[in-house]
Amino acid sequence: MTRSNLGRLSVIACALLLAGAAGCDSSVGSNTGSAGSGGATAGSGGSASGGTTGTGGTTGTGGTAGTGTAGTGGAGGASAGRGGGNAGRGGASAGRGGSTAGSGGTTGAAGSGSAGSIGAGGAAMPSAGCGTTPAMTAETTYMIDVAGTQRSYIVTLPASYNATQPHQLVFAWHGRTGTASQIARGSYYGLKSRMTNAIFVAGQGLGTATDAADTGWPNTNGQDIAFVRAALAWMNANYCVDQARVFSVGFSYGGIMSHTIACEMSDTFRAVAPMAGARFGRSNNCLTHPIAAWMTHGSMDTSASGGVDFSAGEMARDRIVTLNHCTTTTAATDPSPCVAYQGCDAGYPVHWCPHDGAHTIPSFAAAAVASFFLQF
Repeated sequence: MTRSNLGRLSVIACALLLAGAAGCDSSVGSNTGSAGSGGATAGSGGSASGGTTGTGGTTGTGGTAGTGTAGTGGAGGASAGRGGGNAGRGGASAGRGGSTAGSGGTTGAAGSGSAGSIGAGGAAMPSAGCGTTPAMTAETTYMIDVAGTQRSYIVTLPASYNATQPHQLVFAWHGRTGTASQIARGSYYGLKSRMTNAIFVAGQGLGTATDAADTGWPNTNGQDIAFVRAALAWMNANYCVDQARVFSVGFSYGGIMSHTIACEMSDTFRAVAPMAGARFGRSNNCLTHPIAAWMTHGSMDTSASGGVDFSAGEMARDRIVTLNHCTTTTAATDPSPCVAYQGCDAGYPVHWCPHDGAHTIPSFAAAAVASFFLQF
C-alpha cells in the first residue's frame, strides 16, 4: 500500500472517531469481598500533527500523548475512607495515543491512566488513636456525655492489642431489658474467640420513662445514633482502630439497632449482622450509601408485639437488598440454609439466613457472622 493510501485511511479513521460519541429478650447466642467500583473512563487521545513536506519530505512529529483520568477509589477504599473486600479496580485505561502521523510522521505515544485507590479489602485506615498508649487495656466500662445524657459502654481489647496496628472494631447491642455486661460475658455473641484481632464494644441502652430496666434502642429523637457517633469518635481517638472495618451485630432489639445503623451510618460502618431484627420504620434518615449485611431470622418468629416477627425481618432485608442494588436472584452459600443475593454493588454482599426456629439465635450464627465480617 502506498504512503498516499495510508494517509487517506488515516484521515477516514479520524473522521469516524470524531463521529462516535424491634423489642424482645436479650438472648446471647452461642472470606472474600468483591471488588470496589472501577476507575473513570479513558482520557481522550492526542492528535498527531502531520509531517511537513519539503524538499526531501521532512518527518512529521508524533501525536501528543493521551492522558488517562485517574481511577476513583473502589467503594470502601482506604484512601477513600471505606475499606473491606477485595481491592478496587485500577485507574482508567490509558489514554489513546496520538493519531497516525502525517506523511513520514511517527505515531504519538499513548498516555497512561493512574491507578485507582484501594477498594473493599484494601489497606487499613488507621485512626488518630494509633501510636498512643491507651489509659486502660483491661476490659473497662466507660461513660460518655451525649447531649447531656450519660451513656455507658464496655470496651474489650484483643489479647494481642497493638497500639500501632489498626484493629477491627465490633459494636454489639443487647436485646430489650438486656445489659452491656450480658453481651460482654457472652463473648459478644460468640465473636470474640473468632475475631481475635478485633476490639469489641458493648453499648448500654436506656430505660423508658416509666421503667428504667426496660432498656433498648428506640433511638428517640436520634439519641442512640448520637450515642454511636460519640462512642465511635472516642474509640477512634483513644485506640488504634481500623476505620475501614467497623461492624455492628445484635439480636432482637439489638438487631433493630443494627438495622438503624445500616440506615443512618452506612457510610461509616462496613457491615452489619442483625439477628431477628427489623427496621421498625423508626428513621427517615437513611443514607443511599450501600452497606454489607448478614441477616438471620426464624420463620416461626411470631414476635409481632415487638415488631420483629419474620415478616418484619424480611422487610428490613428487602430495604438493604434494594439499597445495594442486588437482584432478587439468590444462590446458596455457607452455612446452609443461607443464600447470597446476586448482582449486589461490588464489595457489598447481602446474605440472608432464615431458619426454622422462633425468636432465637441459630447455632450457626457466631461462626457465620465472624466469617462474613472477616472477609473485609
